[in-house]
Amino acid sequence: MRKSIAAVAVVAAASMAVVGLAPAASAADGVATAKAIVAKYSKNPTSLGNLPVIGKPIPKGKYVIAITGDSDAAITLNNFQVQAGKLLGWKMEAQQAKSTIEDQRKVLAQAIAKKPDGIAISGLEPESYGDLFKAADKAGIVIMCSACLAAPYAAVKDTHVAGPKMLDLWGQMIAAFAVANVKGTPDVQAFGLSVYPVLVRYDKSFEKNLKLLSPQAKYKFNELDFSPGQIGNAYKANPTTNFMSSDLGDFALGWPQQLFTVGATPGQKPLIGGLTAGKSAIQSLKDKTENAWTGYSLPIVGYSVIDDFARYWTKTPLAKADLPTQILTQKNIGSAVLDADGNYVGVKDYVAQFKKIWGVK
Repeated sequence: MRKSIAAVAVVAAASMAVVGLAPAASAADGVATAKAIVAKYSKNPTSLGNLPVIGKPIPKGKYVIAITGDSDAAITLNNFQVQAGKLLGWKMEAQQAKSTIEDQRKVLAQAIAKKPDGIAISGLEPESYGDLFKAADKAGIVIMCSACLAAPYAAVKDTHVAGPKMLDLWGQMIAAFAVANVKGTPDVQAFGLSVYPVLVRYDKSFEKNLKLLSPQAKYKFNELDFSPGQIGNAYKANPTTNFMSSDLGDFALGWPQQLFTVGATPGQKPLIGGLTAGKSAIQSLKDKTENAWTGYSLPIVGYSVIDDFARYWTKTPLAKADLPTQILTQKNIGSAVLDADGNYVGVKDYVAQFKKIWGVK
């Protein structure tokens, strides 16, 4: 029986993630559902979500090494992990690894050799690091991982922060924006790096939700090679493209210029958006040259990882709260909560909320 547009919109608005939504009964229903999802996630978040108060004294003096990559965003994440740990009276050390398995293994092995109480990692999966996770476990070291897809393994005690559930939601959010805002049927060119499982997860969620909301939509994935003309050439070869998705906002730097160079006028050029608004993507929204990015709060991710350690060491059940997030667009970027450096924050008083959760003044 055909669902009404209103009924479909209610389903979208009532759910945090509609990844399992049945295909829309009509194109109009799909657009209505997409608009409801966009409306829901266009609002500024105000809460950290379901993060219960720990209610026990958090031990001081813990030694934690935080390891991330060496990109600007990764270094920013590490800075906030260090900041959060210091609030709890812990000895914090930040290390950066190059974006190769070899260097990441080297840095992780060096951290294990220092015998800290804990190690924070991001995006490292058991397939490539499982032996090191076992070595850390044998040494009594606790590992917490953000942006990881695998279930906890050996020393890795939690992977929910920016994990699979959030990647599925982010893919849905950007797919909904595309369906709600392109002219006509979505014709999408997606660009990403398939070497990173978390990015592949986003791409798959985007494609799945795009087809659920608009069954006639076209979708093509392109392995990003960062050549100067890749985006422009893709558009020239597919001039009906009306949306371009990127695995990360930082990857889309220069895309508007490439499209302009090949003759895509403001009225016909494809919309641009995707996963994680870094500083360059945020500025592009302000400049009205790009269109929609997911809000990924590096400060809150960093604090959430430290919250994991605090719960583990107080024998408090680990939290499974979704990260506060939103769709950042040209319309709402002016009211989005950013820090002085232009990073997306999301929840203005997140530090005060974490302090309350931790019992820290």
